Amino acid sequence: MKKSDRPSELFVGAIRRAYDKAVDKRDPTPSSLWDFIVMECWQTPGGFITMFEWDTSKAKNINRIGTIIECLERGYVPGLGLDENGKVVVDA
Repeated sequence: MKKSDRPSELFVGAIRRAYDKAVDKRDPTPSSLWDFIVMECWQTPGGFITMFEWDTSKAKNINRIGTIIECLERGYVPGLGLDENGKVVVDA
């Protein structure tokens, strides 16, 4: 993700919804969040295109788990962050 790319509210919302589901499963990791986001995208025709239209990167193989991590580290998802073990946590 380039510095100028800011995730859409749709993607930020998907991260928050995925976090809630991952906490219920007791696995709030970026990869677990990605699994829930994938399921959300599959439920809508063109879901992946809509979810990532904000990303101007031309790369074909994008590590979306890395995108989630970057969004959390850059503070794009208010209230969520990463702990020292790489788990997604509610920021204090």
